Amino acid sequence: MYYWFVKLDEDYFKPYLCIISDDRKLQLVYRLNQINDKFIHPKIRVAESEKLKTGWYHFFPPIADESMSAHNVSAILNWHEKQHENMKPIEEKNAGQSSGKY
Repeated sequence: MYYWFVKLDEDYFKPYLCIISDDRKLQLVYRLNQINDKFIHPKIRVAESEKLKTGWYHFFPPIADESMSAHNVSAILNWHEKQHENMKPIEEKNAGQSSGKY
C-alpha cells in the first residue's frame, strides 16, 4: 500500500508530490509543474528505496503534472519498478529539497 500527498517545499514554496510505502521503505518525491516550467528532463527524487540509491534521477516518460491523480502516482511507481538497481542518480544530494525524508 502507498500513501501520497502534495506538500509545499518550505524554502521555495513549490508543490511536491510525496509517495510513501506503508512500511516507509520507499519514498519518492516529484515536483509538480516541471513540464510547465519547461524542464527538458523532469526529475524525481528517491528519498528512500531498497532498489535505488538516494538522489535525483531523470524521470521518463514525462507526465501531465499540473495536478496529481492516482494515474500519475501509478506512473511514478511504475517508473521506479522498471529502473535497474545499478542505475546511478544524477545528483546524490537533496538539491532543491530542504526536508529530507517524509
